[in-house]
Amino acid sequence: MIWSFILLVIAASVIIVTFPLFKSKMQTYTLPNKSRHDFSQATSYLSALSDLENDLALERLSKPDYQKQKLYLQRRYLEFQKISYILEPES
Repeated sequence: MIWSFILLVIAASVIIVTFPLFKSKMQTYTLPNKSRHDFSQATSYLSALSDLENDLALERLSKPDYQKQKLYLQRRYLEFQKISYILEPES
């Protein structure tokens, strides 16, 4: 008798706790639209260049490694700017 009461309390507790999870509708997540003012990618390249210069100043990088990384990041930044301009030129 006591075991059936315990099982009844456990079952009722599980139902009460999980009911809101199943009652609410599933919400879909929509990605935000690309904006002309979304500078996150460009900002990340510039931030990486800044970090690279700090690493050179603190002698964490050799000069040849610095030059390679700097050229790579500058090219990526310029490619991103070019693509951004092609996709959404200023009016």
